[in-house]
Amino acid sequence: MYQPPKFAVGLSDDPIQIADWVELNLLTEEETLLSVHSVTDELADNPPDDANQSETRSGYDPLEDTNGQSVPGFWVSAEDRAATAFLELQERSNWLGERYPLAIDRETAVINDGGISGDIYRFLVLLRARHLYPMGLDDDGEVSGLLFEELAKCAIGAYIGTISASRARFGVAGGSRGDGLPAPLADAVAELSDRMHEGPGEFDKLALGDFGGDALAWKPFGDSRPGQLTVVCQATISERRWKRKQPANEWTDKQPASSRLIRFVARPVTAVAFPETLSLTKPTELDGLSFSSIPFDRLRLLSALYDDPPPDCLLQRMNAWGQVIAQRIPTV
Repeated sequence: MYQPPKFAVGLSDDPIQIADWVELNLLTEEETLLSVHSVTDELADNPPDDANQSETRSGYDPLEDTNGQSVPGFWVSAEDRAATAFLELQERSNWLGERYPLAIDRETAVINDGGISGDIYRFLVLLRARHLYPMGLDDDGEVSGLLFEELAKCAIGAYIGTISASRARFGVAGGSRGDGLPAPLADAVAELSDRMHEGPGEFDKLALGDFGGDALAWKPFGDSRPGQLTVVCQATISERRWKRKQPANEWTDKQPASSRLIRFVARPVTAVAFPETLSLTKPTELDGLSFSSIPFDRLRLLSALYDDPPPDCLLQRMNAWGQVIAQRIPTV
C-alpha cells in the first residue's frame, strides 16, 4: 500500500484527497481491494503532523482540545474521513457508470475495468499523485505535460465529435508543438489557420509560446469556408492553478479583431483541462464572472474519451510514463 499523503485534520477537501489516494492504490494494482475499514486502519497508523500527540490508534474516547472542548479521538476522526472518502468514490461511480474503472460497493472498492478506461484514468490519477506527494515523485512536468496536452486535444475533439485531422496540439510542452505544426508562433498560426480555413491575424510576429491554446479542435462543415465550432483549451498539471489558466483573449476577444492570432468568424469556446476533480471546487467559485471556460476535470476527460479513446501510441506513452512514476510513490 502507498503511504498516505500528509493530510491535515479539518480540511474540507481531505476526504476527496483520500478518495484520490484510494484510486491510486487500486489503479496501479498496489492493492486489489480497499475498504472503509482498511483505509481507516492506515489513516490511524499515519496521523497528520498536526494531530494531538495524545491521540492514539485505539482512541475512541473523546479528547480535549487546547480550549478544553471535547473533540473526537483520532481513530474516530480517521473512520469518519474514510467513510466520507468512500461517499465521494460512490458519487464518481454513480455519475460515470460503466465508464468508471472502479467498482464501489458501499464500503469496498475494487478494480472494475483494466482496459482503455483504466489506462486513461490511471494516467490522470498518477498526474494527480504529483499533487498528493509534492516534490516527492521527481517529475519535472516536461513529459507529463506534453502527454496531458495530447490527451486534452483528444478529449475536446471527442467532446465536439470531430475527426483527428481537425484537432491539433498547439502547446509547447516538451519543447515542440504537435501534429506537424512548426515551433515559431507566427509559422504555427499560419499553418493552423490554413488548416481551419480561417484568416490569420496581424499580431506581433515576435511573440512566443501558445497564449494558453495548448489544444484546439474544430468541427468543419466540409465546404472549406470559415465559420465553425472551435474549442481552444489550456491544459495544466499544476495543482490548484486551473481556475487562473484560461486561454488568452488573443484567441477570442482582443480588439481590434484583426490583432487576434486567428480571425475566427465565430468566437471560439474556451476550455481548461486539469487532473483534479471538480468536487474540490465550490459551486460559487464557478460563477461565470471570473471563469468562463468549460472545465474538463479528470472525470469529464474520461467521460469524453470513453467512446472515442486516444490513439494506441499515446496510450502506450502514457502507460510507460505511469509505470515509472508509480515506482516512485512511497509505500508503507
